[in-house]
Amino acid sequence: MKKALFFFFLVAGVSIFLLIRFGRENTDITRILEQERYGRMSAEEELQRGEYRVKKLEADLQATQIRLARLQESMDKTKEENKVLKADIQKVERQGRWQENTLRKEIQASGLEKAALQIKLGQMTNELRRAGLEAQRANLPVDPVRQ
Repeated sequence: MKKALFFFFLVAGVSIFLLIRFGRENTDITRILEQERYGRMSAEEELQRGEYRVKKLEADLQATQIRLARLQESMDKTKEENKVLKADIQKVERQGRWQENTLRKEIQASGLEKAALQIKLGQMTNELRRAGLEAQRANLPVDPVRQ
């Protein structure tokens, strides 16, 4: 019976030792499992935040692309308007130069005509004076309009 009792205590001691050891391992494994669960939950939350940020950035990118397209259209329209305005300015400048040249030619022509008329007037005046002098010499009545 001593052997049986010794064997019983030995089995009981080993069982208690194993029970304590497996209890600690179970506690350690449970703690590791909880840490792993917490890590996964944190990772899932970070993933959700990241997905939200990505969606927000995609929406911002799309809005920016729309604004950029509108700005590009506006810039293209402005460039076309500038081309039209430049063409109009060049046309007006050409017309202005043409009119200026025409006016100069007319002024030169009128100046030449004026000079010719002044020469004729001078000649006529000289002829009238001669005629008036001849009339005085001949004692003819002098036309007051001609003097």
